[in-house]
Amino acid sequence: ASGTDKPAGERLYAVVVPDMDLMRQKKIVNAGDVLRFEFEGLGATLPSYKRVLGYEVSFEPLPRTTTGKLKRHEVEKRLARAAEVAAGQTPASDEAPVWPDDAHVTSVLAIVRRRVGDKAVLAPGANLELDLGLDSMERVELQTELEQATGRRIPEEESQQIYTLGELVDAVRPTGTDVSVVAGRASTDMSWSVLLKDLPPPSDPVLGRLLESRPLVEPLLFLLSRVFRALVVRTSITGVDKLPAAGAYLICPNHQSYVDSFCLYSVLPYRTLARLFFVGAVEYFETPLMAYVARKINCVPVDSDSNLVPAMKAGAFGLAHGKILVLFPEGERSIDGTVKRFKKGAPILSRHLNAPIVPVAIRGAHETWPRGQSFNWRALVPFGGVHVRITIGEPFSVRADETDGEAAERLRGEVQGMWERS
Repeated sequence: ASGTDKPAGERLYAVVVPDMDLMRQKKIVNAGDVLRFEFEGLGATLPSYKRVLGYEVSFEPLPRTTTGKLKRHEVEKRLARAAEVAAGQTPASDEAPVWPDDAHVTSVLAIVRRRVGDKAVLAPGANLELDLGLDSMERVELQTELEQATGRRIPEEESQQIYTLGELVDAVRPTGTDVSVVAGRASTDMSWSVLLKDLPPPSDPVLGRLLESRPLVEPLLFLLSRVFRALVVRTSITGVDKLPAAGAYLICPNHQSYVDSFCLYSVLPYRTLARLFFVGAVEYFETPLMAYVARKINCVPVDSDSNLVPAMKAGAFGLAHGKILVLFPEGERSIDGTVKRFKKGAPILSRHLNAPIVPVAIRGAHETWPRGQSFNWRALVPFGGVHVRITIGEPFSVRADETDGEAAERLRGEVQGMWERS
């Protein structure tokens, strides 16, 4: 479709209609992030004139003719009207949102309004992510606040099926008749204090492995990491002396490619590797072989999208037992190697576990294995021009006077500065 802002020429623009049944089946709650990730990956391999330069998400079927062809002009009218609504030039709807007239809805919407601001339209069909702008962290925080306020605990399986505001309002409706507790009993700052208060015991069959002694595995992994550094990807590091000598802490690098963790592992000192652990995406460790590898390298496979709380608890568990957590705050590999937006998971864990954050900048790994492309075999050639540089910055703690989001932006600034200078 042509652009709606009077472009000089036409540009490719997409309207995406998600298959909600498939999303629920795959437990995908952050559709916006998934779509953006896929469009970035597809666009990176196409000529500029074939790239989709923008897109809208629609939950209504696209208008079609009787023969099934898209009515492109009708689609463009929808886009133009959506742009006017976003700019405040046109009312979102001639009809007021339909809500049950009861105290529960009123109280819940008051809590939601505090989190999403005055501009969002609190309609029953509003998508929590795409319409209200809540990312995965903010969804969990809002849900936890509502659970604390209503006394209604949402089961994990049910939580993964909630996409709209109306579904969330219904999910936290108390079973009794007293809803007076909803009126702001929980503060917006207590969600993660509640969620991270009770961690799994050391006897947990999965997390308990992080505490096991590995007298043979650790030296072997250390040796293999040095072989990787010497024969696979040439890697150098500066700032090792800034790593804390003792205690739990987080190592937070930018994320450039699949080889980031291996490169980092290949240059850290043995005393650090002996206490290191990861919380990795479960899809990379689904085969028996990769599950075995995960256990040996102290990686806890968790789906941080549909199971964000277990992922955060896994990180908190290791930190609570004096381990060192490697956490990539971007949450995904950069499409072009530059430093992207940082999520606030690291500051949340740092604040609640009293563990400092060590900022780390990685540069050169993107050229080794760009996202969406094959491994660059020239990286294996000695002095072939591919050189991964890792810079470690000064550890810092989250300040009491800053929000987790502000701390995440401060962390990103530290990493960005080192990345630019490396």
